[in-house]
Amino acid sequence: MNWRGVDEAVAVAETGSFTAAAERLNTTVASVSRRISELEDRLGVKLFTRTTRHVALNPDGETYLAHCREALRLLNAAEDELTDRQAGLTGQIRMTAAVEFGERVIAPAIATFQLLHPKVSVDLDLSNDRFDLIEGKYDLAVRLGEFPDSSLIARKIGERCLLACASPDYLKRCGHPNEPSDLRNHNCLRGSARQWRFGHNGTAKHQQISGKSRCNSGVAITSMVLRGLGIAQLPDYYVEQHLDDGTLVPVLSAFQPEPEGIWIVRPDNRFVPRRVRKLIEVLTQEMRPT
Repeated sequence: MNWRGVDEAVAVAETGSFTAAAERLNTTVASVSRRISELEDRLGVKLFTRTTRHVALNPDGETYLAHCREALRLLNAAEDELTDRQAGLTGQIRMTAAVEFGERVIAPAIATFQLLHPKVSVDLDLSNDRFDLIEGKYDLAVRLGEFPDSSLIARKIGERCLLACASPDYLKRCGHPNEPSDLRNHNCLRGSARQWRFGHNGTAKHQQISGKSRCNSGVAITSMVLRGLGIAQLPDYYVEQHLDDGTLVPVLSAFQPEPEGIWIVRPDNRFVPRRVRKLIEVLTQEMRPT
């Protein structure tokens, strides 16, 4: 099979532009355009519909590129397997995750992985923004909450719980809320959300909250709630230790919301190297309850 132009066509299809494809392949826009034109001439069909502002696969292109992606996936898998057998896992993995979850959970898991596979480098980009994985050339991401974008391949690897809590000192001064609506009479330490999630008898409920302090850092909110400033609802990994030692007290436990998912996501139609698959295995193992 003549593969000339196939890599360029796949890159344009995945990035949506000749410029982005050229950057991915470390070549020029002119070279990408020329090779795709040569490929189309050889096939006798046009693969893309082009305008001055947009480029997209047409139906013939969708059919052809689907087969090419599968062929490339199998070819890369064969080469990857042989390389790993000879030298062990090598190469680089690019991934992204939310800041605090990445610092507390993902970074230690990556350390475990790299001790097992020291020839693999991992580029971990921590941000609370949800980056475009293809544009950012990420192999995978860890995302929290609702089911991710359906254009991505997603695998649930764990769950996190949202826990409402306060310090004993605050509750002594201001009293315990008995139901979510009582939060209107309390100082709620708010992150980015204006509503907190609760549940009761299998029914989800959202409660509008307000307070004198707002911060987009879970660490900062944890510090505030420990100082007795108000009530907070935070993911379990911020407050479990404090709940265990009694420096924080759970509130509204009867209205505990359903756990949120922890997801590994990766771009669709992209070959998954063995090193990435092994990292996913380690991350999945680390998410299992102990």
